[in-house]
Amino acid sequence: MLPAARLTEIVADLCGERGGDHASHEAGMTDDELLEVVAVGEAVVRAMLAQQVRLAGEISVRSRTELGDEGLSRSQNFTSPVKLLSHVTGASARECKSRLDLGRTLRGAVLLGGGEGQAPFPVIARVLDEGVLGVEAASVIVKQCRVLADRGCSPDVVSLAEETLVDQTLSCRLTADETFRAAIHLREVLDPDGAEPRDEVLQMQRSLTIAQSSDGMYRGKFALTPEQGGVWFASIQAMQSPRATGPRFVEGDEYATADGRTQAQKNADTVTELIARAAGADDMPRINGAIATVNVHMTLDDLEKGRGVGWIDGIDQPVPASTVEQLRCSSPVAATLFGEKGEVLYHGKAKRLFTAAQNRALAARDGGCVWPSCDRPPSYCETHHANEWVSDDHPPGRTDIDNGVLLCHFHHSHLHKSPWKLTMHDGVPHLIPPRWIDTEQTPIPTTRRRTIQRPAA
Repeated sequence: MLPAARLTEIVADLCGERGGDHASHEAGMTDDELLEVVAVGEAVVRAMLAQQVRLAGEISVRSRTELGDEGLSRSQNFTSPVKLLSHVTGASARECKSRLDLGRTLRGAVLLGGGEGQAPFPVIARVLDEGVLGVEAASVIVKQCRVLADRGCSPDVVSLAEETLVDQTLSCRLTADETFRAAIHLREVLDPDGAEPRDEVLQMQRSLTIAQSSDGMYRGKFALTPEQGGVWFASIQAMQSPRATGPRFVEGDEYATADGRTQAQKNADTVTELIARAAGADDMPRINGAIATVNVHMTLDDLEKGRGVGWIDGIDQPVPASTVEQLRCSSPVAATLFGEKGEVLYHGKAKRLFTAAQNRALAARDGGCVWPSCDRPPSYCETHHANEWVSDDHPPGRTDIDNGVLLCHFHHSHLHKSPWKLTMHDGVPHLIPPRWIDTEQTPIPTTRRRTIQRPAA
């Protein structure tokens, strides 16, 4: 193990080599030279981290509980070796705990006389010290070998697992992620009876907690069993897959609106859509004969003028008028609007929504979201009144198929909040761009419509 003075010289040499213009130096490398430097640099990092793990193991031993206030961490005025190591290195508590755990595990047990027992994982310790095995891969192998040992597997079986995984990682040049998958597979081969008790532990750990934050957002955390995670991921991927309706190629569409959502935002929208669609399914439980209902309180004046805010029962933060309009327009969850005196102004599923037969006709006509370049199929769309439905005595806003268009949730929300407008001309949906795009605001026929009415003879 290199002394501190020698390590300081190495650091100084490395920093000295980095002098000058970093960007121009790296840009001047060939592809082979760049990759070679990256590989050699990783080998240096691997060797240094192996030494850090060893040193962390020694700190852990010198800070063990039985030493009391004479232990290293307490004598340095730290309540734990994690806090001591984090203070000295500047690394996170999580990273320091990982180093301490691995370093302590690779050491032999402390004997009564103060000596050290036999190292439990000699193969891992050796290749780690040689700098050929990364710390991440070593941690993975140690963890799964300890699982086998805790399950009562013989020392020979545990040693076999250790040697096999180390050899496979090095000979096949596996990444830490690939080593993890190989370790899980080998664990199941060597201990097939352990699957049931491991699953029982996972089943007990499943959870989902959601609570409203002070800013109005709902935040939470969840832990899913493997089969539950499979259902979630399969459903999310199916709804987000661009292959759900086959490939689409759109060129030169100056009016297309890019989907600027992050993947996390798409996931949130997708799960919400899944829940909303399930809530409206025919076989879902009913409360007093009704499906899941969102109660929104809003004044009649604000409702008619499309301004102000609405208040959803059970939620402290208000929602803007655009969100209320979207709920009223076509929500798979029923929306009930109440006036300021508690009177029912509108119940979402009563008259306003398009029927299943009408939606099938719209699906056949439009083939999916009518927004240019959008490829969402009918099953992912909501029905929008092209000419707004305001009240029963508002003639333009009829709930008829020649006044209905299909929009995906994203573009439906976008339409209600953006300066774009959508209207019907001769039974064809047209988008009206904002003035900053087209000063004349010339209506643009949508491109998704699949049927064309023939002119009268």
